[in-house]
Amino acid sequence: MSIWFLLVPLLSLTGFVISYRRNKMSLIPSFAFSLFWISAVVSLTSYLNPLAYDNGSIIARILFLLIIAPIVLVVLLGIYALIVILLVNAYHVLKKESRSLSNALTFLLAIGLICFLAAEYLMEVVSVPRPLGTFIFFAYGMLLFYFFHFIHYVVATILCNFSRPKLNQHYIIVPGSGLIDGKVPPLLAGRMDKAILFYHKQRKETEAPKLVLSGGQGSDEPRPEALAMMEYALSKDVEACDILLEDKSKTTLQNMMFSKEIMDTHSKGKQYNCIYATSNYHLLRTGIYAKMVGLKIEGIGSKTALYYLPNALIREYIAYIVMHKKRNIVFILITFLFVFVLNVVFYVYGLL
Repeated sequence: MSIWFLLVPLLSLTGFVISYRRNKMSLIPSFAFSLFWISAVVSLTSYLNPLAYDNGSIIARILFLLIIAPIVLVVLLGIYALIVILLVNAYHVLKKESRSLSNALTFLLAIGLICFLAAEYLMEVVSVPRPLGTFIFFAYGMLLFYFFHFIHYVVATILCNFSRPKLNQHYIIVPGSGLIDGKVPPLLAGRMDKAILFYHKQRKETEAPKLVLSGGQGSDEPRPEALAMMEYALSKDVEACDILLEDKSKTTLQNMMFSKEIMDTHSKGKQYNCIYATSNYHLLRTGIYAKMVGLKIEGIGSKTALYYLPNALIREYIAYIVMHKKRNIVFILITFLFVFVLNVVFYVYGLL
């Protein structure tokens, strides 16, 4: 087997390890990880194929089929299985949660995929005018790009959850997520519990970190989130002297920005170590915001109900795209212009 079949997986694995160690809260390790396993699969199948079918090795043939069969099934049936999974998930979410637009994202995605399949079928049986065909081709390309980009976002979020910060932190930021009747709801309680667990664990080993409880008062809330979070922390045996309140923020970006100001002031110019504790699906975007305000920190994620995760991840991805909306708009416009010009050139020279 050519040395290149071994070199590419090794280089991509090295790139993954380096990028992950440098910045876990990024999409770059996800892309490197994907390149690694794709190149590894290609290398392994290229090695097994001649052994399986030229040399007649039964073991090699079984291994080859075990690798290829799942890939073929995903290509042929993946979108249908995904639609069923999304519809089942949507049923459970809407049954257990409020019937709002934000809780119907898996349902809307399933409907979108059904429309995609219907449009694909119509394209095969109906003669489509060239201008419309160009637009549909462009739309397909964008859908595929953002689908795979979303997959990488999910992988990056999963990788974030493997973060294991050292027990040498000076601060733990806990961003709020909203109150219910002025009290800490289960989602926010999960974030608090994750931070408090780390707090008690470090306090036994070294010096207790300060909990920076971050959350202002929403228009539908009777008081700032930070106050309710402080009451919750005190009920879990956190010392009052170990609590710092940030009660002005309205967004995750402000959570990080205002918390950094409090930590900078409290540390009196000294260097400090800090982490943040949030829901597992929220780790990546929170880490990106932390980097934007100048915090090079890792996060620890609290568990979320399994049925709620797909909806939450879709919402997080939409928020991520909106965060970089200018970049995405420019990318879409340039891609469309490229496809349009290429189509015109092909038409003029009779290549289409």
